[in-house]
Amino acid sequence: METLIGGSELWNLVGGWQVVVTDGHAQLPEGMTRLPDQAFHGRTALVSVACPHSLVSIGRWAFLDCSSLTAISFPAGLTSLGYAAFHGCSSLSSADLPAGLASISDFAFHSCASLTRVGLPTGITSIGDGAFHSCSSLASLTLPAGLTSAGGRAFFACSSLASIAFPDSLVSIGSYAFSDCYSLASVDLPDSLATIGQGAFHSCSSLTSLGLPTGRTSIGEDAFRGCSSLASVTLPAGLLTDGFSTSIGRNAFAGCSCLNDVSFSAGGRTSIDGGAFYGCSLTRVTVPTTAKVGGDAFPSTTTVLRLPPAKMRWYAAVGAALAYKRCRSGLLLWLERANIRLGSYGPEGAARKRDREEFECDFAPSQEQDGSCSGVQDLSREGN
Repeated sequence: METLIGGSELWNLVGGWQVVVTDGHAQLPEGMTRLPDQAFHGRTALVSVACPHSLVSIGRWAFLDCSSLTAISFPAGLTSLGYAAFHGCSSLSSADLPAGLASISDFAFHSCASLTRVGLPTGITSIGDGAFHSCSSLASLTLPAGLTSAGGRAFFACSSLASIAFPDSLVSIGSYAFSDCYSLASVDLPDSLATIGQGAFHSCSSLTSLGLPTGRTSIGEDAFRGCSSLASVTLPAGLLTDGFSTSIGRNAFAGCSCLNDVSFSAGGRTSIDGGAFYGCSLTRVTVPTTAKVGGDAFPSTTTVLRLPPAKMRWYAAVGAALAYKRCRSGLLLWLERANIRLGSYGPEGAARKRDREEFECDFAPSQEQDGSCSGVQDLSREGN
């Protein structure tokens, strides 16, 4: 490094390139197409970088441990981002990635603790292992349309991450991809998702709402283990193919201490491994006889009722009818109160007149015979 007139410095980079840096701000030379591996490794005085339009590739560990780097402008033509390129850039606050980028490499932004915003273009199809591991200031995330996979530990320990929008194109979520995201409150997974990896949402202790895919899905071991705020889970039927439509791995929901309601679809062929619901608050659960249940899948205090799918559907229909009946009686009570407030129960009120006509229909056979009451429904016979 040598000092130039005006206080600027000339930094010699790996690969023979020289870069002028002024007060920590670097301008990469036009004509550079690839930033070499480890180009700025450990340059703790680096504050910002302006990239030339010619740049198409950033090498491995290019900005590793540049702890003062706060901003970088990516050129539109960038197509490759190297392994751990920005690992340990703890002051980097935002990253708007260009449309030409097809993937984010492993550990690309690992431990960028100040990163609050990431712009992911629709061209990205995969996010590598540990890509945003320990980005503890990242609060929200929209995964781009076209994304098919999120790698193992991709967003591990993003402790401020409260919301994620998953695209309909997503096929797999890697092991521990969103583990230890303590602020994550809601997860709605798309029907395209086929694999939820081991420990994918392990210890997401604020998770209260979970929407699972309706298609054929594999839920890995420990996938939702320790999600201590989750109270209910509905497991859809999935697509009936050879074998089982849904697989729930060992300890998948273990330690979900508030989980007291698990609903299995009557039409689903589900494989439930041992310990899947260990440590949950379930007192009773109904499981179809078409499901395969492993040893100790449920707590010893849980009553497990095994029913054929047809009978489960019948119980569901009865439950829906009873729910309607309870709702209907409540609505009728509300209408009665409204009628009272409107004075329709007065001596000549409309409600009083209606009740009198219904009474006369019920206890006057001659009127029933002449059909004058044919429009009145006998509610007492509805339950027969």
